[in-house]
Amino acid sequence: MKKKPTKVRWGLAFFFFIIGVIAYMDRSNISIIAKPMMDDLGLDKVQFGMLASLFSLGYALIQIPAGLMAEKFGPRKMITFSLIWWSAFTSLTGLVKSHGLLYIVRFLFGIGEGPMFPSNAVFNTNWFRKDEKARASSALLAGSYFGPVIAPIVTVYIYQFFGWQAVFFIFGIVGIIIAGVWHFIARDYPEIHKLVNEQEKEYILENREIVDTVKVKAPWNTFLKSYRFWALGVQYFVVLYIITFFLVWLPTYLLEDRGFSLSKMGFAASLPWLAILITVMSGGILSDYLVRKGFSKQISRSSLAITGLMVFIISMYLAVMTVSPYMNVLWLSLCLGSLGFTVVCSWASATDLGRNFSGSVSGWMNLWGNLGAFLSPLLCGWVAENFGWNITLGVTVIPVFMAAILWLFVKPDTSLLNTNKDRAQAVDTHTDTSLQ
Repeated sequence: MKKKPTKVRWGLAFFFFIIGVIAYMDRSNISIIAKPMMDDLGLDKVQFGMLASLFSLGYALIQIPAGLMAEKFGPRKMITFSLIWWSAFTSLTGLVKSHGLLYIVRFLFGIGEGPMFPSNAVFNTNWFRKDEKARASSALLAGSYFGPVIAPIVTVYIYQFFGWQAVFFIFGIVGIIIAGVWHFIARDYPEIHKLVNEQEKEYILENREIVDTVKVKAPWNTFLKSYRFWALGVQYFVVLYIITFFLVWLPTYLLEDRGFSLSKMGFAASLPWLAILITVMSGGILSDYLVRKGFSKQISRSSLAITGLMVFIISMYLAVMTVSPYMNVLWLSLCLGSLGFTVVCSWASATDLGRNFSGSVSGWMNLWGNLGAFLSPLLCGWVAENFGWNITLGVTVIPVFMAAILWLFVKPDTSLLNTNKDRAQAVDTHTDTSLQ
């Protein structure tokens, strides 16, 4: 009797879900305790927004180097290093009192967390078939958006019993433990994982979208000449600009503009993240289903992404116009939820376009995304301070509409290296012929 394939790849994908939960709890906890932290340290809205912006700046600047390092050293080492680094600086956030040192700590925290997604893109390329990549991408993304679902509840609980500094200490310790577990269970390729049986290995390899396991330099000259490369990056600038607004300012907005108490705000602020968690998971399933059914990736990825952006525009208009605080939360949940389709299609398309160089392509895309995340807390804080929250929310529909147009140019059906000449240039310099 023939053995059934093992499911080790999905077990590791689930562990990426856990990593995503930890990462985004670490990233979002500061927004939940914004008010007591601002009061204690004497920070105004613009200064507090600078903390989030410096995190995103550090995160953005490391994206391309992180993608290159993930391709060279493998996702196992990079994720372990990243988790330890950012967990240490999470804990330091609770110790530092000086504004200047706090800015440095949050910048270095961003650098530490930066390799997570490019390393995941390399992992997904190495471990999954081409009709599984959207679901594989959705694992880390789902964890990332489940983190803010539970972060308000956990953070408020820790704050009420132990103070705001304890939030950062406890989260940092948990991250270091997770790093140790990941290093023990993970490997860079299914071919070298002892728990992967021959049936699972054959199943993956028969439809995997990498040419071979030789590690080579990414052809950046070719990439930078492609309008699809630029379209993928710029649309993600808009997507993370919007998501970062929700991450940084939604709790404060609900307290100040919609009159929620701290305890009720914790629950209300978690609902939009629950919505995007659902759409990221369902979007990954739907996108891969369409690929398996023979639909083009222009339909399976781009059309789904555009649909999410259009739903956002309609929902944001309704959120701004409603006078009911609870209807406002409902429409904002639909806003953020709709972006889940765009996010998961962005990461699936990065691996479609990059293939062997998915670390580099995803790093480029996430560089642009986190430049948007850098700008968002500062600009939204300034607009809210000077023009009010309704204007801050309402103007977001303009860049979102532009992002929808950019998706027409991504065209994920063919890789960025779709000619023999390009491939020959890509393999010009071998850096490692070993799977290790």
